[in-house]
Amino acid sequence: MDDVDLAFAERLRFAVGDESVNSLAKRCDIPEATMRGYFKGRFPTADKAFTIATKLDVNLDWLVGGIGSKERLPDAQSFAGAAIDNRGRIMNEIAFIQRLDVQASAGTGALVVSEDTVDILGFNRNWLRERSINAAAARILDVKGDSMEPTIRDGDILVVDTSINQVRDNAIYVIIYAGNVLVKRVHIKRDGSLTLISDNERYPREDVPIAEVPDLHIAGRVMWFGRSI
Repeated sequence: MDDVDLAFAERLRFAVGDESVNSLAKRCDIPEATMRGYFKGRFPTADKAFTIATKLDVNLDWLVGGIGSKERLPDAQSFAGAAIDNRGRIMNEIAFIQRLDVQASAGTGALVVSEDTVDILGFNRNWLRERSINAAAARILDVKGDSMEPTIRDGDILVVDTSINQVRDNAIYVIIYAGNVLVKRVHIKRDGSLTLISDNERYPREDVPIAEVPDLHIAGRVMWFGRSI
């Protein structure tokens, strides 16, 4: 079990106190079985975490990531005493993004197994805004395969904005096609058909005719990637 998940479960139990799981589940409009999973270490989605923190009247940052105090500050005081950089921006405004148990294949395709949260990573909200990333809809995926090299390599992590579910430009997208999760450049043609492009020249371009475009789901636009060294 991930240490972050265990810590979340411990903080949740502490925040709930003597209230029963059944009572909290009803107040949050979350199935009791799902709520019990959170107490056992399963990590909630962002919207569920927000609901639980609101109903328990605790600080969301504390509940999710152990940051700050348990008490939720009034909105007007939320950033009182916060560190400010030389551009007048709040430095410690953190967004927590879920890392999903899904691998985006930069290759011939990886079957979707689950979308459980296996980790969370914190990003500065100012940094996300400057890159036009919708923090609430952002998800982190791992990359498997070499078809997008040298741009994106096997083992890289992607920050994907899932609020972008249509091809807006000839950028890199995570797509679901025939049960596979793929990361490709998507080029839209004037007739509405698409071309899936791999940066690795060893992989041929794939044309998606107009009739098959409805079968291709845009799961999100890749906004950033990172790697270990």
